[in-house]
Amino acid sequence: MKRIKRHTTEIRLFHWLFFLVVTIKIWSGFYISFPHPLLGFPNLYYARMAHATMTPVLAALLTFRLYFALLSGDWRELLFRRRSDFRQLGSWLRYFFFLAKQPPPQGKYSSMQRLLFTTWLLIMPLFFATGVVMLNLPYFRWLNVFFGGQGIARLLHYLVSVYLLATVILHVYLALTEHPGKLPAMFSGFLPVRPKAGRDGGEDR
Repeated sequence: MKRIKRHTTEIRLFHWLFFLVVTIKIWSGFYISFPHPLLGFPNLYYARMAHATMTPVLAALLTFRLYFALLSGDWRELLFRRRSDFRQLGSWLRYFFFLAKQPPPQGKYSSMQRLLFTTWLLIMPLFFATGVVMLNLPYFRWLNVFFGGQGIARLLHYLVSVYLLATVILHVYLALTEHPGKLPAMFSGFLPVRPKAGRDGGEDR
């Protein structure tokens, strides 16, 4: 077995920080919408404090992640933009719905993973804007008018939260099924590979 570098320290740090912050945001948000003791918060005050505190943290993480993506060039691996992504989408959907036994060929990330990453990037402005509306801050009353009131903004915010939860589950599913051997690389940074028989230096990825 050989090991190749797959994820840098920065990418792994961003990944697990996003996991922690988004989990707290979704968890506290659902408690605010549907308070229940099983969700772990003693009352609405603590849930709202956790939710509000994670908002600027998530905004800062997104800003630094976008800056790092542009600086390192890994945005090319993250965005759903290639012709092959569109061509393989049907094959990925067949694999996802158990109509195909094997996923199509892929690079570092599959076209399905890149589609998720791209939609997350696109819906984050809506997620933040509708959250600001619900804070009812004087300087952002124009957002209240833009969305047609807090009721519509609250519904949109809730729907985006449901989408995030569903796609995070899908992201984990794809990570566990398309190539389970890649999962440890998000912890160690290295991917174990087996050299191909009959090829000096060849690797089976």
